[in-house]
Amino acid sequence: MENKNSTFKEFVSPILVLVIICFVVTFLLAFTYGITAPIIKTNTEKAASVARTELLESADGEFEAYTGDLLVQEEGKVSVEDCYVATNGTGMVVTVESSSYGGPLKAMIGIDKDGAISSVKVTEHSDTPGVGTKAQSVNHLAQYNGLSKLTAYEVKQDTEVNAVTGATISSGAVHRAVFCALEQFKAMGGVK
Repeated sequence: MENKNSTFKEFVSPILVLVIICFVVTFLLAFTYGITAPIIKTNTEKAASVARTELLESADGEFEAYTGDLLVQEEGKVSVEDCYVATNGTGMVVTVESSSYGGPLKAMIGIDKDGAISSVKVTEHSDTPGVGTKAQSVNHLAQYNGLSKLTAYEVKQDTEVNAVTGATISSGAVHRAVFCALEQFKAMGGVK
């Protein structure tokens, strides 16, 4: 009898303790997620709203979500995530996800009512700091301001803008995002 009790204490007891610990930790994580998820979502929406206002100042911070079809340039590589049209008709802000060196890159592109880019902002990325992020600098992104068309889908073939040397994959991701945003504007027939 002592031998069976010893086996239980040596093998089964630690397993039961670990299972109980796993259940408790899982419950606590789920509980924490349940509390923080709505807060994170609200903060993300506020940050996106602020970014839209920065990208298209003429909209006076009033936007309405576009509910029509969103473009996919290349499945899994470049696609429009959302599009918000200024309620006063001064333009739109398009959020595009593009495949970059470190993973997905999200950019928001402001486009005025005439189809010219008002501003570009990278909101999320996983590119290498100091190298890939050069393609996300204010100076690099500013070269898109005022453009209403790009001459090519790929940055290396476009005569309107320059890629960042040493960060051509990241430059390409930004460029494809801007290209896709302009295509979304065209597909919608502009701002109405």
